[in-house]
Amino acid sequence: MDNKKELIIDRVPEERTYTDRNIYRKYISVREKFCYRLKYRYTDLLVTSDKEIGNEIKQPLVSFYNDIEKVIASDEDFSKSLGPVKPLHSYPPVIKEMCRAAGVFGVGPMAAVAGAVCDSIAESVSRICDFLMIENGGDVYIKSSHPVSAGLFSSSRHFPQSLNITINPGHTPCGICSSSGVMGHSLSMGKSDLVTVMSHSTAMADAAATAIANSVTEKTDVDRALHYYKDNKYIKGLVIIKDDRLAVWGALQLA
Repeated sequence: MDNKKELIIDRVPEERTYTDRNIYRKYISVREKFCYRLKYRYTDLLVTSDKEIGNEIKQPLVSFYNDIEKVIASDEDFSKSLGPVKPLHSYPPVIKEMCRAAGVFGVGPMAAVAGAVCDSIAESVSRICDFLMIENGGDVYIKSSHPVSAGLFSSSRHFPQSLNITINPGHTPCGICSSSGVMGHSLSMGKSDLVTVMSHSTAMADAAATAIANSVTEKTDVDRALHYYKDNKYIKGLVIIKDDRLAVWGALQLA
């Protein structure tokens, strides 16, 4: 990892549409009272809440990077592995959770890193918020007392660019993460247009989305992947898109 360690946090004005990062953020409308953009190292977060948490969200992010950099420095294979890594007893809890999620879904621990960042911050501040959304590169932690609308962006020409979903407050707190074999910079072994997973934790959803996207290379893989993963106890909802094939299951319902 590089040596750029400046932490930047900006307050985003209320009732503004966020337009500054990637295609999905230009569709985010900031309507909660407090909204922040938090940038540190490789992370660029959009945090929205109904409470003032600007001071509380800084340290968890810095601590996460301190923890993961220590692990990577002591084990070079940790950041490069494409398969599960057995955690050492000395690993911090958040790193152990990454390893656990990776072990459940047969991927490397870094497949859960974006979700783990969200969970680390949520653990520190969610108890004081009735509404909290932490968005990290399209991977999202959500806690809400009212329904939340979200858009799923797909590269498939057979469906609208954005498919809208509604998240029932009864299914939160939750993590919702996506992976694609044809969009974005993250490594995928498959060729899915989009896989989106809801789980009780964002790290688990992140690892699951990577694993399922890895398994989809043809549209005929969609039904097989849905059948295989829908009964996994860590998956609360699932969307899979490949070409003209769309599968939806569980708590992720199209609006």
